[in-house]
Amino acid sequence: MNIDIHYPYNVPFYTDMEFLTAKFSNNEDHIINIYFVNGDILGNLAGMIFPHSERKYRFPSKSIIAIISEKKPHKFHCFIKLVDGMTYIYP
Repeated sequence: MNIDIHYPYNVPFYTDMEFLTAKFSNNEDHIINIYFVNGDILGNLAGMIFPHSERKYRFPSKSIIAIISEKKPHKFHCFIKLVDGMTYIYP
């Protein structure tokens, strides 16, 4: 198991579901939060990216996420339908 790869909260890594790999880079001075999107409803917290850091995640395939800044917690920064192997850079 690679310790550099993170899995979203409450998603077991040992299941036989298909995963995709995505890398997130946070260039801001505050934490960004990643949430799952279920239809048009904001779902559970999937992960956090700390200031000036990068993280690799393995999400279930066909995942849609929302990026929400810690500075503006009531405003969505963006919605993303994840693509395998992509790097997402904030801002």
